[in-house]
Amino acid sequence: MAFDPLLYLALLVGVVAGRFLPHPSAWISRATLGTVAALVALLGASLSSVAPLALAVTIPIALGFTLLLLASTAAVYLLVARRATPHAFLPPPPVRTERFPISVGLLGALVVGFATGHLISFPASAALTYALYVLLALVGFELPLRWKGLHELWVPVTAAAIGGLVSAGLFALVARIPLSAALATSLAFGWYSLSGPLVADRLGAVLGLLAFLTNFLRENLTMLLAPSLGRRLRGGGLTALGGATAMDTTLYFITRYGDPESGTLALASGLVLTVAASLILPAVLAVPL
Repeated sequence: MAFDPLLYLALLVGVVAGRFLPHPSAWISRATLGTVAALVALLGASLSSVAPLALAVTIPIALGFTLLLLASTAAVYLLVARRATPHAFLPPPPVRTERFPISVGLLGALVVGFATGHLISFPASAALTYALYVLLALVGFELPLRWKGLHELWVPVTAAAIGGLVSAGLFALVARIPLSAALATSLAFGWYSLSGPLVADRLGAVLGLLAFLTNFLRENLTMLLAPSLGRRLRGGGLTALGGATAMDTTLYFITRYGDPESGTLALASGLVLTVAASLILPAVLAVPL
């Protein structure tokens, strides 16, 4: 998602409300999950404007790039965190039992949203923004802020940056696309609404669509994989995988399936990577690589 100051206002409202109002945790949990499902469905609907043939051709390539990007980031995080933060490898958090696998539900919501977007014309992008405001307010209601964890901020930021560089180099070599396109895609850190238009403007619609879909899938796969990866990567690792989206769409999954105490770290890391992406992408695309 793009940087939006109102996101922080919504989060702040939730945090303040959570400090002064009683915690109906069951209600908040259900409302948050429902909002997440609606958000993912709207993300799916936002793809309805892309030609089905273009999606069919590009999705497998973008999926491969995304998986390479996530694997590289996770590997770098485990390597760096093992040396920098030994406590990250304490016994994993207890397994959360779900009545229905959340990954399956989110995948279904994505498909339903995509199909609905083709059948009904509605402003998915605007609705997506408001759904995100609601989600962040709900997450903020139960979000414990721990400023002392910020001394580890460099760990997920470093993992996201090095993972992006490694995966871009490998993908450019294998797929034989310009290195500038691969770098602009991976170093967007999940910010698909920035990477897609920028790459399309500089390098053409095909590579722009690849950049858009790769970062779109990064955001969604982080959400889908969080229940299974959280016990190993904890909050810091999920923060690195989420990249810029750790401060908004994937924040709920980081605190739920990684560490409840990682909210502050995720917010700070997401903000740093969002600012970095806005500076790096234009510079990368201005240099012929």
